[in-house]
Amino acid sequence: MIQKDYPDFNEHVYIIKLKNGMQIHILPKDDPYYSTYVELSIPYGALNLSYKVDNAIFDSPYGTAHFLEHKVFAMPDGDAFQVFSKMGVDANAMTSYNQTSYLFNATKNVMEALDFLLHMIDTPFINKENVESEKHIIGEELKMYLDDPNVVMHNELMEQLYFNHPIRYDIGGTLDSIQEIDEKVLNHVYESFYQPSNRLIVIAGHVDIKALKTYFKNYEHHAPQKAWKPITLYPKEPKRVRTRKCVVTKELGINKLMIGFKLQPKHMTARQRVKREMTMTIMTNLLLGNSSSMYEMLLEKGLINMNFSLSTQFENRAESLILYAESKKIYTLKRLLIDFLTKEGIDALTEDAFTRYQKVYLGQIVYALNQLEYKAYLYGKYHHLGTNLFDVVDILKEITLEDVRDAFHEMSVSPQSLLIYKKA
Repeated sequence: MIQKDYPDFNEHVYIIKLKNGMQIHILPKDDPYYSTYVELSIPYGALNLSYKVDNAIFDSPYGTAHFLEHKVFAMPDGDAFQVFSKMGVDANAMTSYNQTSYLFNATKNVMEALDFLLHMIDTPFINKENVESEKHIIGEELKMYLDDPNVVMHNELMEQLYFNHPIRYDIGGTLDSIQEIDEKVLNHVYESFYQPSNRLIVIAGHVDIKALKTYFKNYEHHAPQKAWKPITLYPKEPKRVRTRKCVVTKELGINKLMIGFKLQPKHMTARQRVKREMTMTIMTNLLLGNSSSMYEMLLEKGLINMNFSLSTQFENRAESLILYAESKKIYTLKRLLIDFLTKEGIDALTEDAFTRYQKVYLGQIVYALNQLEYKAYLYGKYHHLGTNLFDVVDILKEITLEDVRDAFHEMSVSPQSLLIYKKA
């Protein structure tokens, strides 16, 4: 077991590395009032559709990662959720573009729940019958999301921004793509991506370190031993956007606007990638965050409502800035925002505003470290990116106003795509 200390955060991390490549990172809290949060994550998500194993290339349908997440909970004698529930453990799972996570939060039966979680991951129960029955369940889930105009709008904007990159499609896939998924696809993806060297377990909160060390020493004797890393392949993506503008008339209560800025991904180290994403986040908040002058002006003039945001989206080989707004004067708002985000907004990036928000951002990171679930998620996310959660503060301090202004100039010349849902 390796111990790493982070005195600036009063944090100690204990790391167990198994011979099969699996890693367990323990972030203990001595206070017995803390619960225990466990997350097993795999760097496999909705974007890992085309991949190479031993020089052979395999393709999977959109939504495969999300579909596999569902099927991992299938057990020969029933649903795994029922077992967790009987233990008094709150279990869940989630799939993102680049990661799948299986997690639970517990105040008792922690070791039993951990053992069952690994048993569930190690012994997939995937066959033709249960895959076909799952298609109906996932189909209903997708239809539910399709009833939300904001989700539909975001998906359409992604299709306008990108020609080939798999980010064009929803994490859950489409009603058509999930019909192409079968047990052969799921089992091959499992064998390729879920093998131990691809797994990370983060355990945060009230823990018994000695018990965990003993458990994983025993687990190692019968754990799966496969160890390879499949290579994900991405199609070539043009710099330009696929569709520059689209106006759709719909039955809505208010007009909706989305603007996407298609950034060009750069070859960077893990640390540089994190710095780039944080720099863009600072820029978007200085320009149109809740405390910005432009946001207050738009709100006062009634051009926007509280459902307004400018957010970053940084995924593998796909980076974008997405603006969302609702307005009765949608075209007036569009003209103001485009002008602001490509020209006048540079004046809002002042030293005083930058210094203030950098402190706010630091406070948000420190606050997140006190939330077990979010801390474990962030720890896993940054680990899979190739860096460390506790390095993030140092990276934030490296960012300068010049970096933020450079980010603005990059955004201002990036290809844009506009989507308007106009009230009928």
